[in-house]
Amino acid sequence: MDHTAQDDNALALALKAGDELAFDELVRRHQGRVFAVAYRMTGNREDALDVAQESLLKAYRKIESWQPTGGFLPWLLRLTSNQSIDHLRKRKRQPQERLDEAFVPTTEGAAVEPSTASTEQAVRGIEIDDRVRASLSVLSPSQREVFVLRHYEGLQLAEIAEQMGCTVGSVKVHLFRALKKLREELRDLYEG
Repeated sequence: MDHTAQDDNALALALKAGDELAFDELVRRHQGRVFAVAYRMTGNREDALDVAQESLLKAYRKIESWQPTGGFLPWLLRLTSNQSIDHLRKRKRQPQERLDEAFVPTTEGAAVEPSTASTEQAVRGIEIDDRVRASLSVLSPSQREVFVLRHYEGLQLAEIAEQMGCTVGSVKVHLFRALKKLREELRDLYEG
């Protein structure tokens, strides 16, 4: 059966029915996005690799608990967020490192060549990226999760609320507090 033509929910249902190749296709489709969420949550490449692997294994083991009403990808990203939070709680935070500029994973997991912006703009962009990433550490786990899912993954507030198992109002509060803390941490970037 050609799994590349099936949507995520059909693949997840096939996996529930014992089709191992369906899982391979789900991993191929989403490993880049899982890694990206884990990296943004942990701020460390090695931790993100560990979290991404554990999240995919957990998805495989817990596929029976997945229900098609919520969609497979939101469920997988929620597992990844939870795994990231657990990892951060268990492990003393390691210094953050920037991804090699020659390899930036896309949502499909393929490499993209860096843009050819001017050197000054590129250096400034790296500095800002480093500052934003470092500033995420001042956020609580819930604030960081909401911020990452909204601003890096582009999820709507209702989707975030569903993933986190809370109300849209709670998501708004976490997002408001996260933005307030980040504005304070990054004030010098926009005042200059």
